[in-house]
Amino acid sequence: MGREATTPTFGRTTFSAPAPDGTIAAPMLAIKNHTPFTSAIVPGLDKEGFDTATVVVKGTFALGGARLSIAAEQAPISYGDEHFGDPAFSSVKRESDTCPAKRGTDVVLTGHAYAPHRGVESVDVALAAGPVRKVVRVFGDRAWFRSLGSYSMSDPLPFDRVPLIYERAFGGTDTEGANPANHGVERRNPVGAGFSTGPNGKPIEGLVLPNLEDPAALIESPEDRPEPAGFGFTGRGWSPRASYAGTYDEAWKAARFPFLPDDFDERYFQGAHPDLICAAPLRGGEQVLVQNASDLGELRFALPTVALSITARIKGVAAEHVPRLDTVQIEPDERRVVLSWRTTFRCPRTFVYIDDIVIRETRR
Repeated sequence: MGREATTPTFGRTTFSAPAPDGTIAAPMLAIKNHTPFTSAIVPGLDKEGFDTATVVVKGTFALGGARLSIAAEQAPISYGDEHFGDPAFSSVKRESDTCPAKRGTDVVLTGHAYAPHRGVESVDVALAAGPVRKVVRVFGDRAWFRSLGSYSMSDPLPFDRVPLIYERAFGGTDTEGANPANHGVERRNPVGAGFSTGPNGKPIEGLVLPNLEDPAALIESPEDRPEPAGFGFTGRGWSPRASYAGTYDEAWKAARFPFLPDDFDERYFQGAHPDLICAAPLRGGEQVLVQNASDLGELRFALPTVALSITARIKGVAAEHVPRLDTVQIEPDERRVVLSWRTTFRCPRTFVYIDDIVIRETRR
């Protein structure tokens, strides 16, 4: 199925991510990866304070046709979020691979909306994968203008393509005016467009409207506050995702620090738009449909059916773990689909007693 890679000396497997304190796992540990995909083992702590190991396997597949094939170039393991621009002011293009196993599967589409022909002012982009489906209406550039005492939208400008990023969806911050009491932020999408606190904040006339909207809840007035529309990863500090991180107050410091708070919710690890999170993990074989988000035209394909087995030998005792498919990132402009499988298990003393990790394909 693929050449064996034993870390850290050669092959496609990455040894491990640095722990939060900068330490690296014990050098005696070896990962034997018998798949063509990249992989890594990441140390962590669970909610109860036990040491954990997360094994992530990341497979890249070439996009083109109804059946995906294994790509010649496999995407590397990422140890940090990759943003579209300055991390403080832009959305996430690709999330880090170092989180623990997720409960469900994130489905993410990264790329552009494409006009089917010249002169198009709006188009619906659709994504369906297994049980989830989302449609976003993409408009050409528009702005508010004042006419006869009220605000109206300018006609959308024709476009060839528009980035499918949250910077083009409803949201943003309003720090206009000298009075901080009039400032505000759309916490569901602080990097977006079209947000204003009202008459005392950012001027409405000339305010850029979002390009991406929910066709079932289109903006009609400057007072509208629709849910930001998009297909990408949401920020860790954005609402509602941030609410799952738990409460870090004085009571937490006194009773739980440095461990996660009692009200930490594992849904925090799910980074996709809420409409594109599959409650149960996808298994492979699900049909995917992408419309108006590729210069190749409509995309229809089935997710690869890959079954993996991970054997962890700890103090001479072997245990089998079955990773779940928990992230699907579709990148039509890159002509690829990237799948991530993960499993998290407890281990003593952060890898000191792990002899080796063996990754195998049992079926494709």
